[in-house]
Amino acid sequence: MTELTETLELKIVEPNTHKHRKLCETKRAYQDALEAAFNANCTTQSAANDVVVNYDLSGYAKNALKKYIPQLCGGSYGAKELHDDHPVRFTNEGPKLDHKPQNAIEWYIKIPHHDDYHLWLPAQPNPEQREWLEALHAGDAKMGECRLFDRDGEWYFHIV
Repeated sequence: MTELTETLELKIVEPNTHKHRKLCETKRAYQDALEAAFNANCTTQSAANDVVVNYDLSGYAKNALKKYIPQLCGGSYGAKELHDDHPVRFTNEGPKLDHKPQNAIEWYIKIPHHDDYHLWLPAQPNPEQREWLEALHAGDAKMGECRLFDRDGEWYFHIV
């Protein structure tokens, strides 16, 4: 059976002030944890864990960092410096997708903010990717790593 990977993009629809602040907090904490683990040259998941455990992030973001940091620090990437604006990565267990076709905005994503606090946000998918999104929601496709980022003041969520 052939495996196909697709990156689905959803634009988060105008989060209210509270949710926008929470997205910014998540991004800042993630960037701080990423920078600290990178500067500590964490080449193993265990070493990365020792650093990221101290940051106020969901376990899904911490686990994604523990996988990503060793790749940056000598693994797949061997990076010498960090780009200023990395997306917030989450393992596939945390974010959730919901479809409410009766609503004006049909799609919603659950983004883990802390282990006990999640943000449900309305989102607009790329219309060309609707079929993929429906397959994912129906369980006919598997969610991979997810990424949250802002682009020119707008928030986006990628599902691999």
